[in-house]
Amino acid sequence: MAARLLAALCLALGLAGCASSTPRSPEEALARLIEDAVAGHSASDQYQNVNPVDEETIKQFVYVEEWLDVNGESVMGVRPGATPVEGSFRFTRSADGRSLYLISYGWPGPQVRSRVLRPAPGSKIMLLGWSDLLPWEQLGAVCVITTPREMADEENHPCKQAFVFKVEAPR
Repeated sequence: MAARLLAALCLALGLAGCASSTPRSPEEALARLIEDAVAGHSASDQYQNVNPVDEETIKQFVYVEEWLDVNGESVMGVRPGATPVEGSFRFTRSADGRSLYLISYGWPGPQVRSRVLRPAPGSKIMLLGWSDLLPWEQLGAVCVITTPREMADEENHPCKQAFVFKVEAPR
């Protein structure tokens, strides 16, 4: 898994072998990784012999790796969602098609409201990095997911910048 994470980091940072590149901010590096996954570009096994060369690159690696520790399944080995973009939301799906991931740039507040998301009855929705299932309902054309109240405090967020809601179809 560590090799895959490092390969994904290299891809996100645009580093061929991680030896030279124009540094990007950690936030830009993570956004690029997410956008590549949404576009269907594989983040796995693209680069070998990763060797961050400076302090700024190391900061970027740490930032993205911390995010991947919580949310990696939403961008590693996935396919684009049927509709990959809705406002600040991005969608990917697992290779087996059983899980859909809604990636929200920024904390969505007390509710996630999506016209793209249409979970099947009996689906389970969770916030990656949070242990409890989330309540949800389909209100006409809008899926409404209620986020945990504890997440109103930014210190309780499971990660930074982009938050992933996983929809698991019933078996």
